[in-house]
Order: sequence, then structure tokens, then C-alpha cells
Amino acid sequence: MAPERARAAFVFPGQGSQAPGMGCGLRESSAAAASVWQVADASYGASLSDLVGAGSPEDLRPTDVQQPAIVAASVAAFAAFNETLGVDGAAVTANGYPVNVAAVAGHSVGLVSAVVAAGCTLVGEAVALVRDRGRFMATAAFEKPGRMAAVLGLDEPAVESLTSAIRTETPGSYLSVANINAPGQVVVAGDLVAIDRIVNEGRGAGARRVIPLNVGGAFHSVAMLPAQAAMRERLLAVGIDPPAAPVISNIDAGHLVDPSGIRAELANHIAAPVRWLDGVRAIEALGVRHIVEFGHGSVLTGMLRRTVKGIELHNVSDMASARAAAAALTDG
Repeated sequence: MAPERARAAFVFPGQGSQAPGMGCGLRESSAAAASVWQVADASYGASLSDLVGAGSPEDLRPTDVQQPAIVAASVAAFAAFNETLGVDGAAVTANGYPVNVAAVAGHSVGLVSAVVAAGCTLVGEAVALVRDRGRFMATAAFEKPGRMAAVLGLDEPAVESLTSAIRTETPGSYLSVANINAPGQVVVAGDLVAIDRIVNEGRGAGARRVIPLNVGGAFHSVAMLPAQAAMRERLLAVGIDPPAAPVISNIDAGHLVDPSGIRAELANHIAAPVRWLDGVRAIEALGVRHIVEFGHGSVLTGMLRRTVKGIELHNVSDMASARAAAAALTDG
């Protein structure tokens, strides 16, 4: 590491950041990014890059396509950033890395991208893992149908109270908080009837808006317990090394610094709420001056703008933004 440099955190987006064509320009302009996509194609078992490059939004909707595509695009962006730094590969190196990385974090499936960037596992292993993760989650969603909705304008305790009331009044409901993303932005997951109720009743309870999300299931809820169990078994075959920088937990915002903790997190967070806001607060407490989001779009950067003050935010999705972020982080 470089202790004289300003501290930085690297973050990686999850579902909702995908779009047809994401990463295509970067593949053409960065040899490092192109190499990541080649490995991703081989590990996925089909041309993931063609699916992303020529597919429609509907083609990217299945979780076993969407999740590997997001991880590939994010890791490719990080590899391009490393390329501008003169660093080979798609990981922070333990010694001599030119940026002072205080932590890495990822939102939901983005946690897998973060684990790759921390040097815990290789991108080929990660793409195959999240392909299976997506399949496990799709199967669980088929067996226990559900949806998700974003509740805007209420804090977590108010949303917890609302979900508890609806759950109590709805036989068989498993409605619960699934993501705490930013102040006044909480996502819930649950059975179809309960989600309809919160969409219709949320404004009456004080929410500014309640928006149904176009996702394939009630992710980060008890509906995903079978996927969690399958993922735990699948992870036994995945090599995980100690991270070069702490990985921030989605579950409790703790610092994951050993392989056993990271392995447990990668399974357990599938059925647990993503406490992203707590993770951001944990990053703030590290005294970072920069947070860099790697991947298509700027979903996390948008949340961060509503959450942090006095921290420079960067998004790397093409070579121009990779060079700009690299210059900002190595100049101080």
C-alpha cells in the first residue's frame, strides 16, 4: 500500500445496474478489460459478452445471465483502472499497490466483484459462482413466488413498522426489509399479496412513493433460504484467499478479513437484508477521501451522494473515467 496517499474505498454495484451493451466500449479500448470478458465467456459456458452486447433488456433479466454479466462488467472496469495504474490483473495487490485502499464493498452480487478485486478469488471462478448463484435464486423464487418494492421517504424503523403491520394482517406473509440503501430509501421483499398492499398503502403511511421493482423474486428474504443453503454447498468448491483490503459485510457492515468469514458472508447474505447504508457509514469511519464505483452506470454513486459529505466520488465505466479516477487517487 501507499500510506502517503489519501485513503480510498472501492465499491461494486449489484442487480439493477445492468444494461444491454454495458462494457462493450471498454472491451474495445482496454486490453485488460477484454481479457476479463474472455475469461468470463469461458467460465460462463457461452458467450456472455455476446449476450450483453447484442441482447435486449429482457435477455439480461434472468438472474443466471444478469448476475454474471454485472460481475464481468464491474471486474473489467476495475481491470481497466489497474491498467491505467500500470498494475496487471483485476485485483488490489498486497504490496506496492499505488492506491491506499482502506476497504472494498459490493451491493448484493456486487460483493462477489469486491471479493475478486480484493484478491480473494479469480474472475473465472467468480463468474461461474454467480451463474450458479443466479440459478439457485431463480429456483427459490419459483418455489416461493414474491417481488420487491422500493419505499422512498421513510426511514428503516418506519418501514419495519409498516411491513410488520402488513405481515401480521396477511396470512402466510413473509414481507420484510431487504435493502437499506440510503437515508429514505429502503427496499422490501415479500409475497405477492403483501407487496401489492405496501405499494397501495405506503403513501398513506407516510412514504413519498412506493415503486414495484422489476425483479424475478423476493431476494434477500426468507424466500431465498434454499438458495442460501445451495450457495453454502457450492462455495466449498471455491478457493478463497485472504483479502488485500478488508471486505465490508452486507449483513452487519463488519470488516471481513479472513477466508472463512468471506465464505460465510457470500452464502448468508443471499437471505439477509443488505445493510448498505451501514456499510457506507463504516467506510466513512475509515477516513477515506475517495470512493470509486466500478461498473456500468452510477447506481451506488447516486446513493452515496445522498449519504456522504466531504468524500470525492468517482465512477469507472470507460477508459476516460478510469484515467480520471486513477489520476485523482494517485495525486493525493
